[in-house]
Amino acid sequence: MKQLLIILTFILACGGAVADEPPQSTRVPQAKLQPFLQKYCATCHGPDEQNGQVRFDQIAWEITGNSEAQRWQDVLDQLNSGDMPPEDSPQPSNDELAGVLDALTGSLVDARRRLTDHGGEIKMRRLNRREYSATIRDLFGFHVALDDIPDDGEAGSFDTVGAEQYFSSAHFEKYLELGKKVAFESFRFNYSPRRELTTERSEVETQVNEYVRNNLADLDQKMAMKKAGATWQEMGFEDEGDMEIIFTQWDSRAEMPRRYLQYPLVDEGVYICDIAKWVAAARHLDIRGEYIVRIHGGVRGQPDPLRQIIRVWDNHSTRGTARLTGTPENPESVEMRFRQPLNQSWLPVNVRENVPENTINTLRGYIDKVQGRGDHIDPRATVWVDWVEIEGPFYPEQRPKIEEIVFPNRPTGRGSPYIWDDAKIPELIEKFAFEAFRRNQPEPDYVAGLHAIFQQHRAEGMSHRDAMTEVIGIVLASPAFLFLQEKSDRNALTNRELAIRLSYFLWSCPPDEELYAADLSDTAVYAQQVDRMLDDPKAQAFRDGFVSQWAEFDRYDAITIDRQEHFRFNEGVQQDAKREVLEFFGTLIDENLPAANLIDSDFVTINAALAAHYGLDFPDTRTDEFLKIRLPDDSPRGGLMTQTAFLVTGSNGERSSPVIRGALIMEKLLHEKPAPPPPNVPELSEASAEPKTNREMVELHQQRAVCASCHKKMDVIGFGLENFDTTGQWRDIEKVGRKPVPIEPGGTLPDGLAFDSVQELKKVLLAHEDALAREVLESMLAYALGRTVEFSDADDVDTMLAKLKPDDYRVRSMIREIALSPLFRKP
Repeated sequence: MKQLLIILTFILACGGAVADEPPQSTRVPQAKLQPFLQKYCATCHGPDEQNGQVRFDQIAWEITGNSEAQRWQDVLDQLNSGDMPPEDSPQPSNDELAGVLDALTGSLVDARRRLTDHGGEIKMRRLNRREYSATIRDLFGFHVALDDIPDDGEAGSFDTVGAEQYFSSAHFEKYLELGKKVAFESFRFNYSPRRELTTERSEVETQVNEYVRNNLADLDQKMAMKKAGATWQEMGFEDEGDMEIIFTQWDSRAEMPRRYLQYPLVDEGVYICDIAKWVAAARHLDIRGEYIVRIHGGVRGQPDPLRQIIRVWDNHSTRGTARLTGTPENPESVEMRFRQPLNQSWLPVNVRENVPENTINTLRGYIDKVQGRGDHIDPRATVWVDWVEIEGPFYPEQRPKIEEIVFPNRPTGRGSPYIWDDAKIPELIEKFAFEAFRRNQPEPDYVAGLHAIFQQHRAEGMSHRDAMTEVIGIVLASPAFLFLQEKSDRNALTNRELAIRLSYFLWSCPPDEELYAADLSDTAVYAQQVDRMLDDPKAQAFRDGFVSQWAEFDRYDAITIDRQEHFRFNEGVQQDAKREVLEFFGTLIDENLPAANLIDSDFVTINAALAAHYGLDFPDTRTDEFLKIRLPDDSPRGGLMTQTAFLVTGSNGERSSPVIRGALIMEKLLHEKPAPPPPNVPELSEASAEPKTNREMVELHQQRAVCASCHKKMDVIGFGLENFDTTGQWRDIEKVGRKPVPIEPGGTLPDGLAFDSVQELKKVLLAHEDALAREVLESMLAYALGRTVEFSDADDVDTMLAKLKPDDYRVRSMIREIALSPLFRKP
């Protein structure tokens, strides 16, 4: 019965779509264009060569959809820009070119009008991982770790694009099991009163010193027995080899701990060093609340700024970095805020000096690299931690939906009319499904079916809690919950549908009470709601969801950096670099700054760890926060393309790549995605058997005819970033083999504009502000609509850009224009 109910629910949820009539086609003037293309284009785009995977001997002369129209638009753009035909090929006369441009432009204008009348449909789509987690948090007050949610699959653009999502029976089973886990945790937390705010402190030296002293006493006893002639068996070793290891490593195993115990203040705190590689604290918690973690301590001496940073991590990942500003004699505290997801109601806090994982066992060598060799007094001991404490829970003002339902008009955990009362189950199911389905009233038959399942489980001996867990799990696996559904047989969205579309665009979660209640058909009210939502902290979900994909964090995460070579690029910096991109873009939104800041800005948004990585000053702060820092006038930093995450993404992990960096700038900042390489192009590393600079390798690669046409622009742009190494640190020389060679960052673009530094490159790129604005706006629009931006959308895009241009394409204004646009508000 349960399976039948779910199948029927899917059928009801997915039905009702009405297909539109296909648009009439537009003919491209073949008689005028074919001779031109044959004469000037077929050599590079014909049967023998297909540069950019384009060929004009097999082409459709009829435009029936957006894909064909876009291909012809690309042809028109290349001819208009003068990029094609290439400079070294025969060139058409002005009259020839004008005739072709006029004929093709007329056809595309007609095609756009026809396709606009029929295109632009926003498909029903599934909640992606981010949205699922945020929606669960809205309902239950806790979130689900993204890795525990069924995979979204690879998206060619954004995880909001419905056409790129898929859903199988395996997905359904996983969502059903996950829904049951959510329901089970809900009974643990949502049915209990909120906990009192408390603080638990861990005096970290107690455990460390006890272990060190006990271990040292054991070793000293073994050494005494060895001197007395005892055998390895009598000393308690596993075998003779085990004994030899201990005594040949006696200095590091015994004398170093003995010296450690002589450090000042060793009985009041812990020095993070070879003896105590980290300190830890832990606490059971309520996953509905946030917790503040405080680390009290200081830094001994004047070490490199990199060694003043601590990294905090749990059993799963790095949670953040912060700089200790106190000393062991005058310690100070730093704070971080944590929240744990479903199935992690235990908060382990581990603190260590922020050094690379693979150097912790050879810390002296690491210190010599960072600070240089010298007769430092115990340079291993730098960070000193007095104590670690965890305070919480801090609950949000608004209770989650389930608690509002189960404990109406009374505190959570006090006198629910629904708990353990089987007679009230239909009412509870109806109220919960209504909220889970985003204020869509469930059908009476649906509620009755779930009640029947509940009764069946109770008759079989299942507890009230377990029977309700099964029912809630089914609701959370239903299409009405998993899919964002809109009716396709109406000319306008309902108030509820528009509220949901707007909320998932800006917040990645359901609307709040005010948005549901607002009359969104009133343009003024709608605009006020957009502004209110952008001011709400939940708008961070747009920032993180959009930028993490647009900036290709998945590609960044896939690159492996050799941390023995790049020893300053530790795990803390690696994670902080991604957050820099998010916080920088957040600054553009919060302050409504022009999009041109993505090319160049007079500020960075960084934390202490990144300041140390970049060699910038950073003010004293007692948290792990990112701050907007004004750059010195001569700084090469500023903008997206000089940030560590962008520069690492533009590398292969071993060395910087002008090709990849140039391609990224063209795509992300110039709205000019390079064509994919033709098949069987050799790797850049195969260009020469002798060691060469990056510039020399790329220039050798350009000598291949199959590569030259595409690389003449992006490689030159990439050369402008060569002063930044693989991890984004500034350099003036490049090592070629063992020989240092000065960097040559200059170049001349195909349009004749030249530069000789990254600062001048930025000035050249700023001339393309219109292209940058179109790239950012179209990318945001695709994210917002849940579909790719099509040829037929061009008029609406042009209208938005025309409104934004007089005020320098400000980023927050872009988001607002998208939300207010007819494209976003129509079915």
